[in-house]
Amino acid sequence: MSAQTLWIRNIHVAKNKLGLDEDAYRALLEGCAGVGSSSEIRNWEQYEAVMAGMKKLGFAFERKKRPVRKQENPVFITPRQEYYIRGLWELASRNQDEKSLRAMCKRITGVDDLRFCYKSSATKLIIALRKITASAGFNPDGPERGCDVLHGV
Repeated sequence: MSAQTLWIRNIHVAKNKLGLDEDAYRALLEGCAGVGSSSEIRNWEQYEAVMAGMKKLGFAFERKKRPVRKQENPVFITPRQEYYIRGLWELASRNQDEKSLRAMCKRITGVDDLRFCYKSSATKLIIALRKITASAGFNPDGPERGCDVLHGV
């Protein structure tokens, strides 16, 4: 659903809840956003202006909680997993830029950005990075890079 479609739907819900007749509705659109119809709204500022006008008339959104199904609300990567992945990446990578991390993430998980990885995909990425880290000569569970030399290990 496009943003414009959502805006139109929200405006019509507000119009109906307030019980505005057609003339009052058109006057509100013209006065707030300079448009004659909600389908003529083209940007966020116009939409916000119309909704602010509706709010002044007493409209407020009712937040409905709908049941969440597991397949509709996938469990994304946790901040802790992301922190761990970035730490392994700093240890193992020759190119420590965001672009190369995204390329590896895309190759392994199929997603361009870590924020949109599922937990299961993040686990695959962590396993791959642990292998790379170990083959680069670092212990992924050990002290930070450079500490091996300081501790005489």
